[in-house]
Amino acid sequence: MSEQRKVDMRDEGRTVLVVEDNPQAAKLLSLHLSRAGYRVAVAGGGAEALRLALEQRPVAITLDLMLPDQDGWEVLERLKASPLTRDIPVVIISVLDRQPLGFRLGAAEFLVKPIDRAALLHALRCALARDAVPPRRILLVHTNPAELRALALSMMEHNYEVNEALGSEEAACLARRLHPDLVVVDLLTGGIDTAALVSALKADVETARIPILALTVRLPPGQSDDDSVHFILIRDEDIEQPLLAAITLLLSEQPKE
Repeated sequence: MSEQRKVDMRDEGRTVLVVEDNPQAAKLLSLHLSRAGYRVAVAGGGAEALRLALEQRPVAITLDLMLPDQDGWEVLERLKASPLTRDIPVVIISVLDRQPLGFRLGAAEFLVKPIDRAALLHALRCALARDAVPPRRILLVHTNPAELRALALSMMEHNYEVNEALGSEEAACLARRLHPDLVVVDLLTGGIDTAALVSALKADVETARIPILALTVRLPPGQSDDDSVHFILIRDEDIEQPLLAAITLLLSEQPKE
């Protein structure tokens, strides 16, 4: 094991895992982080990154998306799918400017190369500050990408970790991977098969107990609030405040495990 990858066990609570296959880029990131007081572990590929994340439990991970053995998106998804690593904040550092997808999959911050020391440390501080009290994870479901993103950003401002899904099929898939604390479905624009989503979640033991909150202008015929779906009736264009109130109430009844 190289000297760069050794971690003093006394300082492991301050370890940052750098996932970068370019030796020069990894060295520069390590230099910035070590001078800021962090211990650094380096992984040159996805498989090594997943192993070190489990072994060393870093306080944060910087992740390049273009890795030699695994796609960086896959690494991010696997980190967020595991209960052992899901709460480690991930800062994506890439030449690919794919911020919406990065945030949708659970990244805490997204930096586009080239980056400087100030940008790196600022992103890391922001990620760690949000992680001081682990946020509740919400899966937001919509059919309009622009409206989905706008609503997600407003929820993130209230310290929720928000993952985004376009439609019920993608929502069911992400719920199985991410195990959110709450699924929020926006029915205001139509196009979402709520019954199919509920059926898919209830059919899987790992997602069966996830509460579902649906925004709607009217209750579906013959349906009312039950243990499967909690409806919130939206009377005007200001949906943020009633939505946040409903989320707070539901999550208070669902203690974080």
